[in-house]
Amino acid sequence: RAAVRDAGRALGVPLPDVDRVAKLIPSGPGGLSIEQALAQIPELKGLYDGSPAIKGLLDTASSIEGLARHASTHAAGVVISKGPLVEYVPLVKIGEHDVNTQYDMTMVEKIGLLKMDFLGLRNLTVMKNAVDEIRRTTDPAFDINAIPDSDQRTFEMLGRGETTGVFQLESEGMRRVVSDLKPSSLDDVIALVALYRPGPMEWIPQYINNKHGRTKVTYLHPKLEPILSETYGIACYQEQVMQIARDFAGFTMGQADELRKVMGKKLKDQVPIYREKFVDGAVANGFEKALAEKIFEFIEPFAGYGFNKAHAAAYGWIAYQTAFLKANHPLAYFAALMTSVKDKTDKLVEYIDEAKHLGIAVLAPDINESLVDFAVVDDEIRFGLAAIKGIGEGAVRSILETRERDGKFVDLFDVVRRVDVRAVNRRVLEALVKSGALDALPGNRAEQLDAIDAALEYGSRLSRDRELGVVSLFGALEEETVLVPQIRSLPPPTTHEKLAWERETLGVFISGHPLADVAEALSRSGATPVRDLREIEDDAAVTLAGMLTSVRRTLTKAQAQMLIAQLEDMSGSVELIVFPKQYADLQAGFQTDAIVVVKGRLRRRERRGAIGEDTPLEVAIHVSEVAPVARHVERKTIAGWHVNVGRREQIDALAELVNESPGTVPIVLHVGPDSQRLPKGIASGMYVKSALERIFGTVNVREGMP
Repeated sequence: RAAVRDAGRALGVPLPDVDRVAKLIPSGPGGLSIEQALAQIPELKGLYDGSPAIKGLLDTASSIEGLARHASTHAAGVVISKGPLVEYVPLVKIGEHDVNTQYDMTMVEKIGLLKMDFLGLRNLTVMKNAVDEIRRTTDPAFDINAIPDSDQRTFEMLGRGETTGVFQLESEGMRRVVSDLKPSSLDDVIALVALYRPGPMEWIPQYINNKHGRTKVTYLHPKLEPILSETYGIACYQEQVMQIARDFAGFTMGQADELRKVMGKKLKDQVPIYREKFVDGAVANGFEKALAEKIFEFIEPFAGYGFNKAHAAAYGWIAYQTAFLKANHPLAYFAALMTSVKDKTDKLVEYIDEAKHLGIAVLAPDINESLVDFAVVDDEIRFGLAAIKGIGEGAVRSILETRERDGKFVDLFDVVRRVDVRAVNRRVLEALVKSGALDALPGNRAEQLDAIDAALEYGSRLSRDRELGVVSLFGALEEETVLVPQIRSLPPPTTHEKLAWERETLGVFISGHPLADVAEALSRSGATPVRDLREIEDDAAVTLAGMLTSVRRTLTKAQAQMLIAQLEDMSGSVELIVFPKQYADLQAGFQTDAIVVVKGRLRRRERRGAIGEDTPLEVAIHVSEVAPVARHVERKTIAGWHVNVGRREQIDALAELVNESPGTVPIVLHVGPDSQRLPKGIASGMYVKSALERIFGTVNVREGMP
């Protein structure tokens, strides 16, 4: 398949034709070569004989099939020798700085060099940042290495399948498995890490049933029980297979490791040799030959896919630690998680949504409250100033140092009076205003943007006067009352403008979502949320609904028109592709900011991930249909909103929301055992629900009669 796709790209064959041909060729361990596929698959042979273009594609692909496509680099492999490497192995320079061995990893081992994998994990940085935040905000003595390995709250959370943000356990498939298993010990987590891979996955249902007593654990021989009891009769780890070889067949540790390698690396020609050694050794130890053969048949598939327990335990412990932090210190943990993905919009949206689901408010940046990164402030998570696009390190440092030294800022002009205006320039001020970082200061965002020119001129004049040593006749009085400009009164920006600015400066929407008031209409379309696409099989038919945030029309190498767009729903964004054959029929439906329903085929492709992390998966949709969705749809009638109030600032935020979106829907405030209905009502748009949840937290907002 790879040869067909590479040949098609080089020859300029239309991608749909290449896809059609490639998918006719079976892949995987039982796949066929192109020659074999032509002999065995009539449809492929028909295409080959009936189309000169397909014949040329397959002939070219056959000529490169099996060749190395490029010199690849192991993600974490390091080769070690006792002397200079050039004395032992030929080297090659790749790129500007990388030096690789020209031998592959198998040959490197065969010539006696030591090969080590050094893995780096983003999650270790997340945990460190979370620990620092816990020590800063709640427990100065917190030690992640001293947490208990039997925390009930952690296992209850895992049993509910709430694994978003938990290392190794957050994929949709793993979430289902964890909720079915309901782990009750660290051993269960370690076993899941080992089993949730191609091959061993088929034994997960048996592991779960055995654990919960739905099926009885049985052993081929009592001597297997002490080896397999910890994993409910399932051979999860390579070490278990090696122990069986030692206890039954009398293998030495070295021989058991050789057996593991033969099976793990699928060296089929050597398997019969080791089968004979195993059976002979078991017979010599007093076991029946028939039993020995059964035991070998039992361990053979496990050895082929089994995981190294030391590796599984290391990953399982990190998985448990991240789960412990989420279950017991969610504020600090989510702040650290969001910091780690502040440049990855889809993951940031996912973590913000999960935090809101848990009742944690995620607030816009604030010049008087924010730190450098996401941080816990008054039992809420506040965007960090460094997360604002367009603000450099120097500007953030100037703002924070000034605030720490001289106190909070009182207005826009106070900002330019006190900070270094060379670092906090026009671009920085605009980003601060648009992101909402100055919302707590006088003036709405439109008024603040309008005042930036006057503020910069004022700040420059003060800076220049200070450098010249100019002293006013009126001293500080003139600076405060005469020279300070005034903010001009302007209407506040529309909700759409505010959201557009937040997307521009933060990458996400904070004060709402442009799709909130049509969310119900989109859900009725039967669309799949974007975040769920990575769990769907390649080439599956999918329906999506959302807003087109970008549309780009381009030309193929053959000078045919095609279109590439980005569609965003409330869970993430995905790339849409319209190929030349569909372009004329569909292109009119693609306009920036249009809300649409699209149908098409999902295409999966892997890209190289960070060292030690799972290979990220990218998806795109090959579009076959597009239809508009009206922005103004029939809205659900809301009887009223009930909100639980925890802090005074929430009342202030609610008052601002009611002023911006007045209407007739009543709001009832609950403060402890008391409740009170607001004298003013709010608009009936469904976006109001998102706004209320942002202010009070998802668990503190409910719909109902007043």
